[in-house]
Amino acid sequence: MDALRAAARAATATDDTIQLHAVDRMYKIVGTIVGLGLGAITAFWAALLTPLHVTIAGSVMRLPVAPLFALVGNVGIFVLTRVVTGRTGLAVLPAVSWFVVIFAAGRTTSEGDLLITGNNWVGVVTILVGAIAWAIGPYFTVIRAGGRLPMVRPGRRARG
Repeated sequence: MDALRAAARAATATDDTIQLHAVDRMYKIVGTIVGLGLGAITAFWAALLTPLHVTIAGSVMRLPVAPLFALVGNVGIFVLTRVVTGRTGLAVLPAVSWFVVIFAAGRTTSEGDLLITGNNWVGVVTILVGAIAWAIGPYFTVIRAGGRLPMVRPGRRARG
């Protein structure tokens, strides 16, 4: 009778483990998709903020809101995706969507539209700061882990 109960408990534990792995995998997939979407949205808004300026007494003063938005947004998206997925590699994937959108904003369309112009220093700084922001997260993740890529295990607290 005890062997039968032990076998039933082992089967239930195995089913629970399979369900936990399925939920963990779903979190990774959904977290990566959300991160990709947020990366694209952040790049779109950063591109829209690059031409922001104030005209005072006939002189144009550019407002560097876009680089700050790119820095805070990109690091925030990295941290969010890293926490949800538990992996540094998956957390860097939103950078791909960010770069695709930001480079598309720097190209002229067939109608002649251009969001990030070459004579606007804010646009150039936004691209530079955004790229650096995507490098900051993984860099500090690896440095805090002592030179190795940390892994977050389900049910455990992240060290890196």
